[in-house]
Amino acid sequence: MAWIERPDGGGFVYGCAARNSRLPGWSDEAAIEIPGGKLVVHQATVADENFVHFRDALNAGQIDASFVLPSKKGQVRIAATRAILQTGLGQSGVRTVLHYTLPNVKNLVGIGDGALESVLSALQEQLGLPFNGAYAAHLGNFELFELRPWLDAPLPLLIEAIPNPDLDRSRPQTLEFCRLPAFAAAAHIAHIVGRVNGEVVLDRLVKLPRGERRVPVTAPETLDEFDFRVFSEDGETLLHSEQPRFINRIGFNLAPVGRQMTIEDDLSNRAKSKDKSLGSQASTVIVHSSHRSMIGAPPPGSWRKFAEDMEQTVATHLPSPSEDKWFPRGIEGEIGAIAHLNHLIDGGQISKAVLVDPWFGADALHQFVLRLSSQNVRLTILTSWTDIDPDTNEELPPSESPTAKLEAALGKLQPFLTPRLTMFNLVDGKDRAFHDRYLLLYPHESPAKVFLLSNSINKMAGNWPFAMSLLAPDISRQVQRYIEALADGSDIAKNKSLSVNFRWPSNAA
Repeated sequence: MAWIERPDGGGFVYGCAARNSRLPGWSDEAAIEIPGGKLVVHQATVADENFVHFRDALNAGQIDASFVLPSKKGQVRIAATRAILQTGLGQSGVRTVLHYTLPNVKNLVGIGDGALESVLSALQEQLGLPFNGAYAAHLGNFELFELRPWLDAPLPLLIEAIPNPDLDRSRPQTLEFCRLPAFAAAAHIAHIVGRVNGEVVLDRLVKLPRGERRVPVTAPETLDEFDFRVFSEDGETLLHSEQPRFINRIGFNLAPVGRQMTIEDDLSNRAKSKDKSLGSQASTVIVHSSHRSMIGAPPPGSWRKFAEDMEQTVATHLPSPSEDKWFPRGIEGEIGAIAHLNHLIDGGQISKAVLVDPWFGADALHQFVLRLSSQNVRLTILTSWTDIDPDTNEELPPSESPTAKLEAALGKLQPFLTPRLTMFNLVDGKDRAFHDRYLLLYPHESPAKVFLLSNSINKMAGNWPFAMSLLAPDISRQVQRYIEALADGSDIAKNKSLSVNFRWPSNAA
């Protein structure tokens, strides 16, 4: 049993129970540090007669840890119960009863930045369940894994593939269902699906009679992969499932090392002053020569080689659509880019957006913001005017506020602006506060998205081609934090505060 709780007694994060080969009485406790707090993992084995009271409480709608961990007091109400079949704790097809408590996630893991990631990673490492993915929806659960009687002993059944002696993969292939004597004492039903090049060539139900330890099945050609499931004799209970994949090809990349160079320059010196290993990384260049080889590649003239070549050709000429966009230079590209951004900044898809553009000027207000058509979107624009007019690339009069032109344009256009616009001008002393251009979107039903923009909104695609690329989720999260900090007047990359010398409306927070 694994039980994770906050040290302040705030409740468990996740608990589970399953039969184990350990004797009753074993227990273990380990502390895990997380941002803003600490989690404690409790594990214990208990006798069946002691677990009965805990299970009775579950059936009555309560999780009461004191029955199995006497030092833990208090009860948690169960909000919902359901059962699923899954792979977990070393077995497949495991019926698992899920008892949901539906906690408030923020209260459960604390408000420290990175706390949730730490909790999910700790659970995944402890239990081998994919908490860093879809299994995160099981936070707050207590779950009962109904493991098969072999527990963590060797699996009592497997499939053996009998290789062809001449390695001719076009010939039929024999596979055998193999069962240990005790398991073969009962009859079973198996379902096998075999694939070659992603195409199904075998899909059969196979009877495994009582007492027969080996039952053969023939595929029309050597398989690349197969799925199989084994059920009880009546076909109602799933006992085991697998999705084996054969290794048909191995690639080698040999890189003999040549000379080694040590570079002493400003970059190396700055790296050394920060960290010795970082300095070594910056100053050392090891020259090598790469040699690639492939074992098991399809021979020329074979159907496999043709299929592989066609797959690469289709991927090149008919790539899957993405959210990345490229607009050619010229008025068509400029209008197309504005139309696409108008489509993205739409209240039907998002609740708010943040545009980060140090050169966003008065011209961009006229050409871009005036053409946005969704009223129920909050649009925040972060710009960074210092001493250069981004529209003309000329120096601004030193006697005037650098954002005077921008403020005047906003005053004139205010009655015609559709989105709920907020605008800030950030500076780092006399310098610009940032350099890169981003568009941060907050969709209604999915995580935030960040696009990297190739150039400023001012005449985008007018003077140069304009591209926007959706950042991958892990990188997007980091950039989102950077952008949100900018909006709060802080540069987390430099760990310093920034000045806001212009905000519109003037009461904007």
